Amino acid sequence: MITFEYRFDILPGKAADYERYVKGPGKNIWSKYRGVRAVRKYKSMLGGSSPQRVVQVDLDSLGALEAILADANFKKAKEKFHGLVTHVSDSLLVSA
Repeated sequence: MITFEYRFDILPGKAADYERYVKGPGKNIWSKYRGVRAVRKYKSMLGGSSPQRVVQVDLDSLGALEAILADANFKKAKEKFHGLVTHVSDSLLVSA
């Protein structure tokens, strides 16, 4: 199992658009794909500190992640998402 961790901030002035997106087209986007075991979403308690949001996705394998990232529908959703966020970073994590 691997964990894909995604950290980001919401672009200034885009908070309402971001909330609409995550409640609409972006809702449960990861859970729709094969190989996803769990999704955890976190919001910073400190408000303006970076990162404001963290998403962790547990997957069966690196191959499952690669298949998701190559999917045309996922690419379209990711493009929309990246228009709403900034300071994006990610990591691939394994249990120590």
